[in-house]
Amino acid sequence: MFENSMLIFIAIIPITILLKYIFDKDKIEKEPFPLLIRLFIMGIFSAALVLLLTKSLHMILPIQNGVYTSFVEVGFLEEISKWICVYLVTWKNKEFDYKFDAIVYCIFVSLGFALIENIGYSITYGVATCLLRAVISVPGHAFFAIYMGYYLGMAKMAYTNYENRTGSNYTMYSILIPTFLHGIYNYCLLGENDGFYIFFIIFIISLYILSFKTVNTFSNTDMAFHTE
Repeated sequence: MFENSMLIFIAIIPITILLKYIFDKDKIEKEPFPLLIRLFIMGIFSAALVLLLTKSLHMILPIQNGVYTSFVEVGFLEEISKWICVYLVTWKNKEFDYKFDAIVYCIFVSLGFALIENIGYSITYGVATCLLRAVISVPGHAFFAIYMGYYLGMAKMAYTNYENRTGSNYTMYSILIPTFLHGIYNYCLLGENDGFYIFFIIFIISLYILSFKTVNTFSNTDMAFHTE
């Protein structure tokens, strides 16, 4: 019992740090706590949606293939589930009035999902897995969310300016880019030779650098949507 409590505590730490980091980066107008809590809870429930979609897909397409599993069952189903949660809660919400808001929303949903996943893996596989996920898997979910939020914020800006075609393209990117990144991440973990692991390390380091750079740039150039 005590060991499980400690594992849960350790699993929560990286999520708390990343949530605090992204909240502080929202410099112009902080999002209300009730909305952020709702998004985080929706992220937790998105894990159930992933399970439902995965089981349904298995019944329709019982495919056993590394590429299919990584990019469809894991990458697409997890990211589309998070995306749906963000969209339903925020797209027409009056609080969604700055570009950077989308990154905040996507991070909170994604880390709600990561919380459930992280606790499950940590209790099942122990401290070593818990610590490894703290520096790889949890940040990975956050990095995918950053790009989802980046393109979703751009989509909202485009639609606000009546640039519907551009908005549609950005909306598509907000789903496809995180799916692609998540698919690469998962496929590397399924690889059975050293080349995959070397590429995975390079991939993760690159994601760290590019994701934090994207957050800083988007935070420093944040602007409001003009809806009048």
